[in-house]
Amino acid sequence: MRRALLTSLAVAPLLAGCESLQARITAQQGVDLYHRQDYAGAAAKFAEAQKRDPRIPAIPLNLGLANLSLYRMAPNGTEAAKAASNAIIAFQDYLKLKPKDDRAKVLLVQTFVDTGKYDEAVAFFKPATESVPPDAQALNTLAIIAAKTGRFDEAKGWYEKRIAAEPENAEAHLAQGVLIWNYLHDHTEVTDQKRLDLADQALKTLAEAIRLSPQAPNAYTYSNLVYREKALGESTDDNKRLDFEEANRFYKLGIDRLKGSK
Repeated sequence: MRRALLTSLAVAPLLAGCESLQARITAQQGVDLYHRQDYAGAAAKFAEAQKRDPRIPAIPLNLGLANLSLYRMAPNGTEAAKAASNAIIAFQDYLKLKPKDDRAKVLLVQTFVDTGKYDEAVAFFKPATESVPPDAQALNTLAIIAAKTGRFDEAKGWYEKRIAAEPENAEAHLAQGVLIWNYLHDHTEVTDQKRLDLADQALKTLAEAIRLSPQAPNAYTYSNLVYREKALGESTDDNKRLDFEEANRFYKLGIDRLKGSK
C-alpha cells in the first residue's frame, strides 16, 4: 500500500541560502513525482536535494519513503535490494537530525522487517545493546525483528538479554514465552524431546511473568497454549492427559483474571 509522505517541503526563499533553496525546490519536485507514483523519479530528486542540503530533515525522511515504496512495488532483484538499503540509510540519516521522532523509529524498524535486513538492524542497534546497562527497548526491538524475519534462535537470544537487563519486568518474560509458543505452534515438525524442552523453557519464563504480575491474564493464557503444544511431543497418553489438564487449569485462571480486569 502506498504510504503518504510524512512531511511536506515548503519553499522558504527568504530564510534559505542558495543551495538550501535549490534543495527545497528539487525536493518539492520529488514530492510531486511521489504523488504521481513515480517512486524512482521521486527518490532520485530527494537524493539530489539531500546532496544540496543534508540539513533539512524532511528530505531524508521522504527519500526513505520513496525508496521503501519502490521496494514494495517489486521486492525482488538487484534494484529492490538497492532500494531497501537506500531506504534504511535515509531513515537513519533522518534520525540523526531528529533522534526523538518515534514515528520514524517505528518506520525504520518496519523497514528492517519488510526488507529482511536483520544484519543491518543489528548494526544500527548495536551501540544501544552494548551500553551499560544495555537498552532494554533496543534488545526487545531486535528480538521482534529477528522473529519476524524467521530467526528464532536469534530472537530467543535477544529476549534472554532483555530479561537479564530487566529481570523484574513481567512483559520481558511474557515476550519470551510468547515467542517460543509461536515457534512451536508454527513448527509441528519439532517433536519429541526438543519440543518438550522448548515448552518447558516457555512455561518457566511464563511462570516468572505470573509471579511478577499475578493479576495480568496473558501469561496464564499463553501457559495454557504452551501446554497444548507440549502435549504434541509427549510419548505417552498419560503425559498428554496431564498436559491438557494443566492447559485447562491455566485457561480458567486466565479467564478469571480477564473477568477481574473488567
